[in-house]
Amino acid sequence: MKNLFIILIFCSIYSCDNRIKPDSIKQIEINEFQKQSDIDSVKGLISNSFQDIWSDLDSTKIEKYYTNDFILLENGIVWNNDSVKSHLNRKLKEVEIYKYKRLNKFDFLKSVHNQNTIWIAYDNYGTWVKGIDTLGSVHWLESVIAKKENGRWKLQQLHSTTVKN
Repeated sequence: MKNLFIILIFCSIYSCDNRIKPDSIKQIEINEFQKQSDIDSVKGLISNSFQDIWSDLDSTKIEKYYTNDFILLENGIVWNNDSVKSHLNRKLKEVEIYKYKRLNKFDFLKSVHNQNTIWIAYDNYGTWVKGIDTLGSVHWLESVIAKKENGRWKLQQLHSTTVKN
Protein backbone atom coordinates (compact mmCIF):
# COMPACT_ATOMS: atom_id res chain seq x y z
CA MET A 1 0.00 0.00 0.00
CA LYS A 2 2.84 2.34 0.87
CA ASN A 3 4.46 1.67 -2.55
CA LEU A 4 1.20 2.43 -4.33
CA PHE A 5 0.89 5.70 -2.42
CA ILE A 6 4.45 6.72 -3.37
CA ILE A 7 3.82 5.84 -7.03
CA LEU A 8 0.62 7.93 -7.06
CA ILE A 9 2.40 10.93 -5.54
CA PHE A 10 5.27 10.58 -7.99
CA CYS A 11 2.87 10.33 -10.96
CA SER A 12 0.86 13.37 -9.93
CA ILE A 13 4.00 15.49 -9.40
CA TYR A 14 5.40 14.33 -12.74
CA SER A 15 2.14 15.00 -14.62
CA CYS A 16 1.79 18.49 -13.13
CA ASP A 17 5.36 19.36 -14.04
CA ASN A 18 5.06 18.12 -17.63
CA ARG A 19 1.84 19.75 -18.69
CA ILE A 20 2.02 21.84 -21.84
CA LYS A 21 2.84 25.46 -21.16
CA PRO A 22 1.54 28.14 -23.55
CA ASP A 23 5.07 29.48 -24.15
CA SER A 24 6.31 26.08 -25.22
CA ILE A 25 3.60 25.44 -27.84
CA LYS A 26 5.03 25.91 -31.30
CA GLN A 27 2.77 27.33 -33.98
CA ILE A 28 1.92 24.67 -36.46
CA GLU A 29 3.39 25.53 -39.83
CA ILE A 30 0.95 25.27 -42.68
CA ASN A 31 2.09 23.99 -46.02
CA GLU A 32 2.13 25.96 -49.28
CA PHE A 33 -0.95 24.16 -50.59
CA GLN A 34 -2.96 25.21 -47.51
CA LYS A 35 -1.64 28.78 -47.73
CA GLN A 36 -2.72 29.04 -51.37
CA SER A 37 -6.08 27.48 -50.57
CA ASP A 38 -6.63 30.05 -47.79
CA ILE A 39 -5.58 32.93 -50.05
CA ASP A 40 -7.95 31.70 -52.76
CA SER A 41 -10.73 31.53 -50.16
CA VAL A 42 -10.10 35.14 -49.15
CA LYS A 43 -10.01 36.25 -52.81
CA GLY A 44 -13.41 34.59 -53.21
CA LEU A 45 -14.56 36.30 -50.03
CA ILE A 46 -13.56 39.67 -51.48
CA SER A 47 -15.37 39.04 -54.79
CA ASN A 48 -18.49 37.62 -53.16
CA SER A 49 -18.67 40.36 -50.52
CA PHE A 50 -18.51 43.06 -53.18
CA GLN A 51 -21.26 41.34 -55.14
CA ASP A 52 -23.54 40.73 -52.18
CA ILE A 53 -22.87 43.91 -50.22
CA TRP A 54 -21.82 46.63 -52.68
CA SER A 55 -23.60 45.49 -55.86
CA ASP A 56 -26.73 43.81 -54.49
CA LEU A 57 -26.82 46.31 -51.59
CA ASP A 58 -27.73 43.54 -49.15
CA SER A 59 -26.92 44.80 -45.65
CA THR A 60 -27.94 41.44 -44.16
CA LYS A 61 -24.72 39.97 -45.64
CA ILE A 62 -22.40 42.28 -43.66
CA GLU A 63 -22.22 39.80 -40.78
CA LYS A 64 -21.39 36.96 -43.19
CA TYR A 65 -18.33 38.71 -44.66
CA TYR A 66 -17.11 41.27 -42.11
CA THR A 67 -15.87 40.88 -38.54
CA ASN A 68 -17.72 42.77 -35.81
CA ASP A 69 -14.81 45.22 -35.58
CA PHE A 70 -14.54 45.70 -39.38
CA ILE A 71 -13.38 49.07 -40.65
CA LEU A 72 -13.16 50.46 -44.15
CA LEU A 73 -10.68 53.28 -44.73
CA GLU A 74 -11.67 55.03 -47.96
CA ASN A 75 -10.18 58.30 -49.15
CA GLY A 76 -9.87 59.69 -45.61
CA ILE A 77 -13.22 58.41 -44.35
CA VAL A 78 -13.56 55.67 -41.73
CA TRP A 79 -16.53 53.34 -42.14
CA ASN A 80 -17.76 50.59 -39.82
CA ASN A 81 -20.53 48.01 -40.20
CA ASP A 82 -23.21 50.50 -39.12
CA SER A 83 -22.12 53.23 -41.54
CA VAL A 84 -21.86 50.68 -44.37
CA LYS A 85 -25.41 49.53 -43.60
CA SER A 86 -26.72 53.12 -43.60
CA HIS A 87 -25.00 53.78 -46.94
CA LEU A 88 -26.45 50.62 -48.48
CA ASN A 89 -29.98 51.51 -47.35
CA ARG A 90 -29.69 54.95 -49.00
CA LYS A 91 -28.27 53.46 -52.21
CA LEU A 92 -30.96 50.76 -52.33
CA LYS A 93 -33.66 53.46 -52.56
CA GLU A 94 -31.71 55.16 -55.37
CA VAL A 95 -31.27 51.90 -57.31
CA GLU A 96 -34.99 51.12 -57.00
CA ILE A 97 -35.79 54.47 -58.64
CA TYR A 98 -33.12 54.55 -61.38
CA LYS A 99 -32.77 50.78 -62.03
CA TYR A 100 -28.99 50.60 -62.47
CA LYS A 101 -26.55 48.00 -61.20
CA ARG A 102 -22.90 47.75 -60.28
CA LEU A 103 -20.47 45.27 -61.83
CA ASN A 104 -17.12 44.41 -60.20
CA LYS A 105 -13.79 43.25 -61.57
CA PHE A 106 -10.66 42.49 -59.55
CA ASP A 107 -6.99 42.18 -60.47
CA PHE A 108 -5.14 40.69 -57.50
CA LEU A 109 -1.62 42.07 -57.08
CA LYS A 110 -0.04 40.54 -53.98
CA SER A 111 -0.97 38.41 -51.01
CA VAL A 112 0.70 37.49 -47.73
CA HIS A 113 -0.42 34.66 -45.45
CA ASN A 114 0.44 35.03 -41.74
CA GLN A 115 -1.13 31.97 -40.07
CA ASN A 116 -4.41 33.54 -38.87
CA THR A 117 -4.39 36.65 -41.04
CA ILE A 118 -4.10 37.24 -44.76
CA TRP A 119 -3.28 40.53 -46.47
CA ILE A 120 -4.19 41.03 -50.13
CA ALA A 121 -3.64 44.03 -52.43
CA TYR A 122 -5.71 44.37 -55.58
CA ASP A 123 -7.20 46.69 -58.18
CA ASN A 124 -10.97 46.98 -57.97
CA TYR A 125 -12.95 48.19 -60.97
CA GLY A 126 -16.59 49.15 -60.47
CA THR A 127 -18.83 49.84 -63.46
CA TRP A 128 -22.42 51.07 -63.24
CA VAL A 129 -24.76 50.01 -66.00
CA LYS A 130 -28.40 50.48 -66.90
CA GLY A 131 -29.47 47.98 -69.51
CA ILE A 132 -26.78 48.10 -72.20
CA ASP A 133 -25.65 51.62 -71.26
CA THR A 134 -22.55 52.23 -69.14
CA LEU A 135 -23.26 55.05 -66.71
CA GLY A 136 -19.78 55.33 -65.20
CA SER A 137 -16.82 53.49 -63.77
CA VAL A 138 -14.35 53.86 -60.92
CA HIS A 139 -10.94 52.27 -60.32
CA TRP A 140 -9.78 51.76 -56.73
CA LEU A 141 -6.47 50.48 -55.39
CA GLU A 142 -7.34 48.43 -52.33
CA SER A 143 -5.97 46.14 -49.69
CA VAL A 144 -7.76 43.89 -47.28
CA ILE A 145 -6.87 42.15 -44.04
CA ALA A 146 -8.79 38.96 -43.39
CA LYS A 147 -8.66 36.97 -40.18
CA LYS A 148 -9.80 33.52 -39.27
CA GLU A 149 -12.73 33.63 -36.88
CA ASN A 150 -14.26 30.38 -35.62
CA GLY A 151 -12.63 28.48 -38.47
CA ARG A 152 -13.89 30.88 -41.17
CA TRP A 153 -12.15 33.71 -42.96
CA LYS A 154 -13.75 37.15 -42.57
CA LEU A 155 -12.70 40.62 -43.67
CA GLN A 156 -11.48 42.77 -40.80
CA GLN A 157 -10.13 45.81 -42.63
CA LEU A 158 -10.46 47.21 -46.11
CA HIS A 159 -8.35 50.15 -47.31
CA SER A 160 -9.45 51.84 -50.51
CA THR A 161 -8.05 54.71 -52.55
CA THR A 162 -9.56 56.03 -55.77
CA VAL A 163 -7.12 55.86 -58.68
CA LYS A 164 -7.25 59.00 -60.82
CA ASN A 165 -7.05 58.22 -64.52
